Amino acid sequence: MFAEGMIVDFLIAISMILAVFYTVRSSTTRTWKIRKIPGLDAIEEAIGRATETDRMVLYLPGYGDLADPQTLASLGVLSEVAKSTARYDCNLTVAVEYANLVPVFEEVVRTSYLAAGMADSFRPQQIRWFSDHYYGYAVAVIGMIYRERPASMIMMGNFAFDSLMYAESGSQVGAIQIGGTANTGQIPFFVAACDYALIGEEIFAAAAYLTQDPSRIATLVVEDWGKFVVTGLIILGAVLATANSVDWLNQLLGS
Repeated sequence: MFAEGMIVDFLIAISMILAVFYTVRSSTTRTWKIRKIPGLDAIEEAIGRATETDRMVLYLPGYGDLADPQTLASLGVLSEVAKSTARYDCNLTVAVEYANLVPVFEEVVRTSYLAAGMADSFRPQQIRWFSDHYYGYAVAVIGMIYRERPASMIMMGNFAFDSLMYAESGSQVGAIQIGGTANTGQIPFFVAACDYALIGEEIFAAAAYLTQDPSRIATLVVEDWGKFVVTGLIILGAVLATANSVDWLNQLLGS
């Protein structure tokens, strides 16, 4: 019935079709709720603090490019942050590492200002590029933190060793800090040095949480169901392997 070795591809294709169908259907027929994420709720507080003190909000998207899921998640958060800063007429600065990403971030912020009815307030200078070199970028950002003393810092994306450097610098200038990354090795640094931290995959739910868009929330539900299915298959495989009964499964997957 199937070409050799194609049954797994077939099952994956069917699963993706069902996932898309369920996402579309759920977004229009059901209302899903996401648990409270304090770090995202604190974004309004951070922007309000910057507005009151007439100091800037500094947004750091990490060092990933557009092929990095964390960068894409960060763009979704930035869009909502920019809308809030536009409404409050607060100064927003975005420090981008790669020069080829500057137009992307510029367009996201411009679109958010337009959506907030503050298109005239947007300035291209809000998107700053320092260096494509990782260390050069890190040093430049730290210098900017000490010079301009932002009231709030929002760090969402792919971070490495520099996470603690930014967070410690922000702490020394008295900034409210919200950090989020899926890099497990850097999460402890954000937890220790930031006022609020997103843990692991919370960053991927951030845009859905902030926008409360039904289609985005339904996508999260489908992803969670997928995790349950994969976990169940892993447990089933472990049980079958323990019972020495995996031959038929190997034959099925290899057929």
